[in-house]
Amino acid sequence: MTTPHLSKSLLNNYRQCPRRLWLEMQDRAARKKGRTPVAQAVYSADTTKRFLDGHVIGRIAQACWPEGVDIEKASWITDEDTGHRQRDLNYATHLTYQWMQDQRRPLFEATFQHQNLLVKADLKVPRRHGHRVYWQMIEVKSSSSPKDYHITDLATQAWVAEQSGVDLDSVALLLVNKGFELHTAGDYTGLLGLHDDPDLQAQVRQAQQQMPATLRGAAQTLALRQEPRTHQPGDQCTSPFECPYIGHCTGKTSGQTTGKTAKQTTPQPVPIRFYNDRGGAKAQTLIDAGHTDLRQVPPATIARLWNGSTDTHGVNQRLAQAVRTGRVVMDRAGAQAALQTLTWPVQHLDFETISFVAPVWPGTQSGQHIPFQYSLHRQAQSGQVLGHAEFLDTTGQDPRRALAEQLVKDIDPRCTVLAWNDSFERTVIRDLAEQFAELRKPLMRIHDQVQDLLPIVRRHYFHPDMAQAEGSTFSIKTVLPCMAAHLQYSQLGTVQNGGEAQLAYLLAAAPPGAEKEPGQAITQAERQQARKDLLAYCGLDTEAMVEIVKSLK
Repeated sequence: MTTPHLSKSLLNNYRQCPRRLWLEMQDRAARKKGRTPVAQAVYSADTTKRFLDGHVIGRIAQACWPEGVDIEKASWITDEDTGHRQRDLNYATHLTYQWMQDQRRPLFEATFQHQNLLVKADLKVPRRHGHRVYWQMIEVKSSSSPKDYHITDLATQAWVAEQSGVDLDSVALLLVNKGFELHTAGDYTGLLGLHDDPDLQAQVRQAQQQMPATLRGAAQTLALRQEPRTHQPGDQCTSPFECPYIGHCTGKTSGQTTGKTAKQTTPQPVPIRFYNDRGGAKAQTLIDAGHTDLRQVPPATIARLWNGSTDTHGVNQRLAQAVRTGRVVMDRAGAQAALQTLTWPVQHLDFETISFVAPVWPGTQSGQHIPFQYSLHRQAQSGQVLGHAEFLDTTGQDPRRALAEQLVKDIDPRCTVLAWNDSFERTVIRDLAEQFAELRKPLMRIHDQVQDLLPIVRRHYFHPDMAQAEGSTFSIKTVLPCMAAHLQYSQLGTVQNGGEAQLAYLLAAAPPGAEKEPGQAITQAERQQARKDLLAYCGLDTEAMVEIVKSLK
């Protein structure tokens, strides 16, 4: 059996989990033949955004070496019979060696092959030592600091190049300078910095020694006729990135929720897991004692384990009781007393933000969270909704000033502003106040009005389904279906979480410089749908808080 060609990315997938490599190659082969694959890759919005950031940073990196030759761009050919354009990797390899003979110009996407492994180097720069020319191999990353997988990336690229006869004198990472601020639109001077210290050289050399064994392991995995199910879900599923086949391996589809709509017909053991149990130490104590189902742990055992007076101890006492009894545990009097301290009518506030590795608006920094949307529900003490205000800027321009001005108009200075996990909303408002001096006073007044609804729920409520939540125990997406089953994020359109909101914003606003390819076409219908989905998602965040307050009252 001939082993399929591998790439750097596929080899990294094997390093993460052999099962992922097997599934991906089966997926590719099935799609090529028009068959249904064993599993289909489902990429999260966060992964898609990371890919987009990588394309943008790659484009900026190429601008740093304007004399460079783009091998990938030059290796696309058109079939004379069909008119179909595709990249010819053999031609790309030929062009790489042809341009290397020039010995003067940097090469982008230089292509090399050794055995069944084909790689495309982000950047190769010629460096003359006396009468001889060597090459520096550079990996371009959208990160601000070196990561372990950067080392294996470089090791793979360098190993294949050297096995192909290329003389390398060093390797390097081109990383984003944290805190870079854009002063002039399109001028990214200083955004990227070269990292080529001796420690990096040594780490890459050491990693190269593992290449033959890694290739053998990957080949053995691909030779398997059956899916390697011995590799079960674990920490590797999300490290260094979320695997697109995680839903297949865990049996959970994308968007599935815990809560009333996700109950199984056959009761399953409830895993031994606690809230805020650092390192899982207390859970491990019970597991070591032979417990396998949290429902079966005696109340006295839980009481000894969680006998403190802090929020964490109280939460876990309620958690264990809810799981054991299968019923909601709620201190309604305590919740009502907490709500009584607020100044009514309350105003439920939620922001949506976008961040760019390469900032697109002057005065913004790399990685800075820029608010472009908010939703605001006003609720009377009786529970009645008094009104709803919302803001969404999809002009593609810096949305901060318009948002800040409208927020000041919409917020009643006499009443409490409620947020879910208020540190985020407070940070957004404080950043706006620092940016716009003339709005600082009213914005900081709003900042001081903000209070957090989450601790009120955490201290007085627990639903048994929350104990098995996929995400955070007290995420609003976990709590909402437990307290208001008629509202579900899964019923929304294309925007059901913050990552998807960022992608929808890029469609709706299309800020120049943030697109995958310059001049990328986006239809008016796509923009309108993205805007509609954004309004629905952000609106549900604040409507959720309204319903949670009603439930507590």
